[in-house]
Amino acid sequence: MSDGRYVGIDPGTSKCGYAVLSSAGERLALEVILAEQLLARVAVDVAAGVRVVCVGDATRSRDVLTRLRAQWPELRIELVDERNTSLQARRRYYQDHPPRGILRFVPRGLLVPKTALDGYAALLIIERFLSVRGQEERDPSA
Repeated sequence: MSDGRYVGIDPGTSKCGYAVLSSAGERLALEVILAEQLLARVAVDVAAGVRVVCVGDATRSRDVLTRLRAQWPELRIELVDERNTSLQARRRYYQDHPPRGILRFVPRGLLVPKTALDGYAALLIIERFLSVRGQEERDPSA
């Protein structure tokens, strides 16, 4: 596991938020995938060297955990509290994509993002895991 990637999953019934963060904090993926494509997508990142898979603890989390652990019993899979990630995902989206033109003057709470925010929620799940586990997770050699 040379790269030390972190995968974040915001599981849902029909779609899942999916994010990958390097140990240096670089976003490698931020996307929304169909739920039935989840294991195939995780397989790509396992092959690339995943350190931890962080799964949000709400909708379908137990099912996703069971499937991931059956497929990769040696992989570290953590259940992470995902309370308020939807609201925080909206804020993060607008940090990355600030409104332009006249939309700059509309309160962000009234704006509707142009994309599903599940990928941002998955990113926040990784960040929450890292903030709870501390810096040693990012760099075990430190």
